[in-house]
Amino acid sequence: MVHLEETCNTLPMRLDIDSLRAFRAIVESGSFTGAAAQLYCTQSAVSWKIKRLEERLGHPLLIRNNKGITLTTIGENLLVHADRILEAHDAAVASLELTELSGTIRLGCNDEPILSEMASILQEFRTKHPKIGIHTKIGLSTVIRASLRDGELDLALVQVIGDELDQDDIILRRDRLAWCVSPDLDLTEDEPVPLITYGPRCVYRPVAEDLLRQAGRDFEISLECDSSSGVMAAVTAGLGVSVLNRSHPMAPPQDRYWINHNLPEGLPDVKFVARRSARTRDPAVRALEEALVEGVRDGAVLTQPTQP
Repeated sequence: MVHLEETCNTLPMRLDIDSLRAFRAIVESGSFTGAAAQLYCTQSAVSWKIKRLEERLGHPLLIRNNKGITLTTIGENLLVHADRILEAHDAAVASLELTELSGTIRLGCNDEPILSEMASILQEFRTKHPKIGIHTKIGLSTVIRASLRDGELDLALVQVIGDELDQDDIILRRDRLAWCVSPDLDLTEDEPVPLITYGPRCVYRPVAEDLLRQAGRDFEISLECDSSSGVMAAVTAGLGVSVLNRSHPMAPPQDRYWINHNLPEGLPDVKFVARRSARTRDPAVRALEEALVEGVRDGAVLTQPTQP
């Protein structure tokens, strides 16, 4: 058996934290793809980290075959050390670096998250980092994205359609757009489709209008409202048709609202992402991003309420 200690005595090396974290993530998830998802990076980045780690050790760590991934003897030995190293590293960061963060963070968000749950995450963050102030702006995703791009915000939680992702976006949830129609609304093909939108800056509006034009369907804007509560109220009242993401916390949970009604197919995917301003490298912003990602992915912030 070759021991890691023997290898370290013969080869000068450094075991960097990122590579060790990638190695442990592969073991925990059982695949490079799973590790990439866990670490919010690409599969090629994970592969590169493992290759660098194996080169520094001078031994393979993983064996990949049709049955999955297994550890070599050196890999099993390294895993024990990796757990200890990462635990000590993360504890040091938590106790030393993060408590010293200070400044004011400008946060933007659309109104999809449940605000009471968002407030809990922000309050917990402020308790942990009392020297950091947070200024929050709520608005349509298009408005928030523009403010982030113009340097008016440091961090944002927004929706993007299709492949409109930035390189460093962290995907919090994937969903699919659908037509939302009250069962009390009578839609006939010889009459214009009454559209309910979030207004001229609505990210869904051009998608809906383009699909209706391509299908040869006439339409008219029956109501505009820049809040989800207003749009949902108008839909349930039967005032028109709206395009919504099905997992929105305020979306009707009943299936009868999501019948197609001969409306055109082809609505794209939508993603809810965390996005930092390209102009900021502030560690306080990164710390808040991590707190929001963890809180949102726990499910409380974006969970659709159960039907009474």
